[in-house]
Amino acid sequence: MVIQKVILALLLFSPFFAIAGDNPELRSIKEADQADRRSEPTLDTWRGVMQRDSERRTRVLEILKDGQLSTAWDYYNAALVLQHGNSAEDIRLAHSLSTIAITLDPGHKRAKWLLAASWDRLMLYFKQPQWYGTQSVRDSSGKGVLYPVDPAAVTDADRAALGVPSLAETQARIESQRENK
Repeated sequence: MVIQKVILALLLFSPFFAIAGDNPELRSIKEADQADRRSEPTLDTWRGVMQRDSERRTRVLEILKDGQLSTAWDYYNAALVLQHGNSAEDIRLAHSLSTIAITLDPGHKRAKWLLAASWDRLMLYFKQPQWYGTQSVRDSSGKGVLYPVDPAAVTDADRAALGVPSLAETQARIESQRENK
């Protein structure tokens, strides 16, 4: 809680802080990131997605460096793009930015979910069991499976508080997707 108060104080008294609307460029970058993921890229097209992801992350980092984030949505949009990074630093920054989004808007449902997802992605990156059950991987047959979850890390009530489905719901969704492919 102390860290959140310090972050909020820094944001409020930062020379870059201004009462402004959401950054339209960040929104556009986030929408392009999500559009690439809705298209269900093939192995052939995934290289293009990875290249565009890299370009988007570079631009988001420039926007962040220039102090052009001011709203909870700005921090969320930047975090979502960085969440798709390929380094621990990208994912840690995504986790930090989603924390700031929640600090600015405690009711921001998407930022809450992203907080859980970025933590789980870090756990996956470091080959540790995830906590919330937001990450799936491909098995040897190419079908999606839930990445291992530490059953003692959090409860389904903790998941619900962050807008994450219960483990049973997540497992059922993944099984349904496996059957439909």
